Amino acid sequence: MSQPQRYDIITVGSATEDVMIQADSAKVISIEDVDDRRTYMGLEYGGKIHVDGMLITVGGGSINTAITFAKQGMSVAAIAKIGMDEAGDRVVARLQSEGAHPELLVRSAEESTGYSTIITTFTGERTILVYRGASRELAAEDLPWDRMANTEWLYVGALAGESSELYPVLGEFAAEHDIKVGLNLGTSQIDQGTEAFEDILRNTHVIFQNQEETRRLTGVPPERGTEDELEMFRRLHEVGADIVVMTDGARGAEASDGHAHYTVPAYQVEAVCTVGAGDAFAAGCISALHRGLSLPESLRMAAANSASVVQQRGASAGILTWQEAVEFVEQRQAVG
Repeated sequence: MSQPQRYDIITVGSATEDVMIQADSAKVISIEDVDDRRTYMGLEYGGKIHVDGMLITVGGGSINTAITFAKQGMSVAAIAKIGMDEAGDRVVARLQSEGAHPELLVRSAEESTGYSTIITTFTGERTILVYRGASRELAAEDLPWDRMANTEWLYVGALAGESSELYPVLGEFAAEHDIKVGLNLGTSQIDQGTEAFEDILRNTHVIFQNQEETRRLTGVPPERGTEDELEMFRRLHEVGADIVVMTDGARGAEASDGHAHYTVPAYQVEAVCTVGAGDAFAAGCISALHRGLSLPESLRMAAANSASVVQQRGASAGILTWQEAVEFVEQRQAVG
């Protein structure tokens, strides 16, 4: 009898087919008041808009991160729900081509594979129109729990709709099987606060959220200086997260392991499209931690992967192999 497949990591989240549109003519409109600042993308209402480029690819948090893990030498399987359609077939084919395991993907007979239209402006920032499709249907009864026990890490990305009910279940499962959890909560859940995610947060080894998401999740109001940021870290450690990583786009990232506070600047590159940058950062960091690197070293490897991704269109086109990431960091340190 053959031994069950052993994985270094399993990713759980969404899978989509992505249509990437470059629209340099789109306007960027900022509205600011005493409490907040919001930025919007503007296109002529009722107009026919010329676009400057288009790319059709695959995406979704589970798929994007799985590709990084595979390219950086980890044995990885992706879990997401896809349709019985050609888009789903393309998701499977992309994972196979990158060396990731697609056998844990779940097929839906009722829903089609998720679909995103991603519009990028001249700034490199993007607005995403998303139809979650089958991804939002992923449920506990879909998961191959016996096979999931054979992993060292579990990366849980954004889960929406019915699939969001998996957060506590996955947290408890990881604790029972001594599995390290990497976590990135979805934007549609974080306003519920840390109390809603105690079951998974107390079993989380490392959580990745951007600064605004972390503020909303912890309920810490903005203040001048660093006291508010330190309080956000403290609250997430208090609920159980071992390592808290807070990203801030082109300004870089900061992290806490409960003992020390670390910052890493973003590498200065020309951003073509920021889609997938967060997934690339999280997966690059976990890949480095898995290899035994320190947290500061892992943050630099994560920043390298993210910087490479934003220089190309597509959430996974610029993902680095492990050796490429090492060389990226070494070259910039030599220049610096």
